Amino acid sequence: HLVSVILMRDPLERRLAADATVEKYFGEEESRTEEEWWEFAEYEGSVNFVLTRLTPDRCGEKGEDTTEACLEEGKELLRRFTYILDVQCLEEGIKALSSELGLPRPHVKKGNTNDSLHQMTTRERIGNDEIYDFIVKRNRRDIELYEWSKGLSLVKCSELTSTPVDDDLLHVDDDADDLEIGNVSETKQPTSQPTPAKNPHEDTSKHNAIRAMQIHNYKLGRALLLNVHITHHGGTTVCNAMKQLGHAPEGACNRGDDWPETVPKYRPWGYDETDENAKALRNVYHFISWEFGIIPPTPLKEVKWESPNLVSFIVMKDPIDRRLSGDATTSKLFGEEADRTEEQWEAFAKYDGSINFMLTRLTPDHCGEEGENATIACLEHGKELLRRFTFILDIQCLEEGLEALANELGLPIPDVKKGRGRTSMSARERIGNDDIYDFIVGRNRLDLELYEWSKSLSLVDCSALDEGDFDDDLNVADAGDVDQFSDAINYNYTLNATDYSDDKFDAEDDSVFNNQSDSKSTNEELGSEISLASNNITNQDNINIDDRESIRALQIENYKKGNALLLNIHITHHAGTTFCAAMKHVGNTPEHACNNGDDWPDSVTQHRPWEYNETDRNAIELRKVYHFISWEFGKKPRSPLVDVNWESPHLVSVIVMKDPIDRRLSGDGGINRMFGKEEERTEEQWEAFAKYDGSINFMLTRLTPDRCGTEGENTTEECLETGKELLRRFTYILDVKCLDEGLEALAGELGFSLPYLNKDSGK
Repeated sequence: HLVSVILMRDPLERRLAADATVEKYFGEEESRTEEEWWEFAEYEGSVNFVLTRLTPDRCGEKGEDTTEACLEEGKELLRRFTYILDVQCLEEGIKALSSELGLPRPHVKKGNTNDSLHQMTTRERIGNDEIYDFIVKRNRRDIELYEWSKGLSLVKCSELTSTPVDDDLLHVDDDADDLEIGNVSETKQPTSQPTPAKNPHEDTSKHNAIRAMQIHNYKLGRALLLNVHITHHGGTTVCNAMKQLGHAPEGACNRGDDWPETVPKYRPWGYDETDENAKALRNVYHFISWEFGIIPPTPLKEVKWESPNLVSFIVMKDPIDRRLSGDATTSKLFGEEADRTEEQWEAFAKYDGSINFMLTRLTPDHCGEEGENATIACLEHGKELLRRFTFILDIQCLEEGLEALANELGLPIPDVKKGRGRTSMSARERIGNDDIYDFIVGRNRLDLELYEWSKSLSLVDCSALDEGDFDDDLNVADAGDVDQFSDAINYNYTLNATDYSDDKFDAEDDSVFNNQSDSKSTNEELGSEISLASNNITNQDNINIDDRESIRALQIENYKKGNALLLNIHITHHAGTTFCAAMKHVGNTPEHACNNGDDWPDSVTQHRPWEYNETDRNAIELRKVYHFISWEFGKKPRSPLVDVNWESPHLVSVIVMKDPIDRRLSGDGGINRMFGKEEERTEEQWEAFAKYDGSINFMLTRLTPDRCGTEGENTTEECLETGKELLRRFTYILDVKCLDEGLEALAGELGFSLPYLNKDSGK
């Protein structure tokens, strides 16, 4: 019953925030003398101001002597708050918070500040490096806490197009350090909203938050499950499956005798009806269906799909396969498919009632009816509606989709009856006339585009399952018959990251790894609303950003549960020793520079990198002994790094990047022997150092499969893109310039803590 929010702020900027008390004791900032600045800096009441308020023993008061344990207490409390906002982008944070809570966006009134001061850094405002460094030192733990908190902030200010430090949002009066915004309490939620905002899921985090609440409420019996059923999209199969899991209306799940009198039987509902109707129906049914053979009488976009009382899904289908679905009406009009004449096929193709059948039902103006003349704007309307549904299933793998849906909702797996279908022939072969086939495709072009696009949002990626004869033609009989489909789909294994226990997955079970080189696996991360499928892929162009985030979330979850290994890809002189030393504080690592150790499992090769098919098994075996290992590459890898299965759910990979010129100047014994010590190097030695071929594009030559970086200034853009593509596949990238902060952030991501790392004295 409590939603908590805290605003975090750079502690030095907070320290410089003006109020009457500060000005009374230390003078106004613009006219403050050096003596007053020193008194200001030494004032005990503001030492680690945030930590002293967040921790139970006010441990932050110890200033530079504040311990790591104190910092961890502060972090622990922050983790418990519902939201963290960053003052650097507070206006965006308030807007995001309003969206999360379903509130109208408040007007943020900006307060009065001194513009000239706020264009200066805190160091410039203080104007004395010694005083500045003194304040930083005393408030070091507050600074660390703020930097760490950015990783949990509802809006990541650094990811915005531009990140102005909007300190004038903080209007400080004479009495308190407070924020003035428009009076939200006086802004009431509209009583009606016939046209919701263009995209309620502007970003993935919003969509996931809405979806998580809907799923949570369904599990508690407070939300209704609703299938938006386009005729011939497997609705009968879905209905029969849902009846196994709870009470549903008897009339094809569309209506029933015990339908509540307070709920109208028409569909779709208006925006203002959705909450109450869904709640009333959930008191009777767990699931209902809305079938749309005809065009909806009111636009589907007017339904409140974001209602916490509604879990919605739609089954998508190839529109040409749908067009060929047989029913009594089609057979009556155009004859049975097997006996259809060319004249009947032509009449079938020209029938206007099925042009872009999906879009005409999903869009507010039925724009798909224009066939080949339908616009891209029409397609975008359809996409926009699909984004608002809780789930999308693909009929090509409906059995797996229903299983995944059941897992998401905490239901037992329904028994989906399999039966007859006609999938041995393609749609082109079934029609038997290229001209007629092309004519149908042309008229339904946008429906085809919508279906292909929808696959990227599908709960299960059918293309990642083993190839089989998918039965697209689920509705092969009259409306009264049960939709059926084939059982030709097989795949190796499914990892459920929310129930990842030994009885779900045994690392010793060789069946998991059978035919790994040819297998394609589906990994479902239910707790974070993640569905992904990963293949044996060396060209990662077909993994989109959402897939990468899903892969990463599963890797992190498995690391926290002891089922994934943390691996640093260590380019020599990229702070591998610092990284290794930090990880030794966390858990067991190989003793020899984290690269190899005496207790290395006999079953795991010590060569690196691994081949694709070795990755899963080796990572699982090593995690039984170590939480972290490192692969150092001073020499070029023996085999290309792209061949490693970086998408493995059992591997969390990290690379530390470094300015290549700084790296080139890193001293070691070999360099000094060849070119002399840096401080004593002659011009001739510097020239020899510069011309040394062994360090040309050092990173690229280690990251790319053909070591293309050795071509120096002639290295191609394509070589650079190959390096970028590999970096995208790693779970994390750290920058050596702020390695301490990077390691702290990594620790926060993976759920462990690190002792404070002193910055490298040579940095």
